Amino acid sequence: MARVVIFTRLTAQPGVREELLEELDHFGATVRAEPGNEAFVVHSARDLPDVVLGYEVFRDETALAEHRASDETAAMTARLPALLAAPPEITYAI
Repeated sequence: MARVVIFTRLTAQPGVREELLEELDHFGATVRAEPGNEAFVVHSARDLPDVVLGYEVFRDETALAEHRASDETAAMTARLPALLAAPPEITYAI
C-alpha cells in the first residue's frame, strides 16, 4: 500500500496562533507515537501571522484510518473550531 501524505493550512483566530501551536505540539506528540505515523510536522507561516502549516505522513490508508479513529484525534477535532478563523485547507499528495 502507498503512503498517505497530507498537507494542511490552518488559519488561527486573531491572537490565538500560539495557543493553536501549543495544542498542535501536544497532539503531534501523540500522533508521532502512533505505529503507522511516519511524520507530523507543524510550522508557522513566515509572513502570515495567523497561518500554521503542517504535514503528516502515514504508512498507508489503514494507518490513517486508525489515526482518524483515535480518541486524541476526536478531541483535537472538537477543539479546533474555537481556535480557527476558517475551515482547515487539506491537500492529499501522492
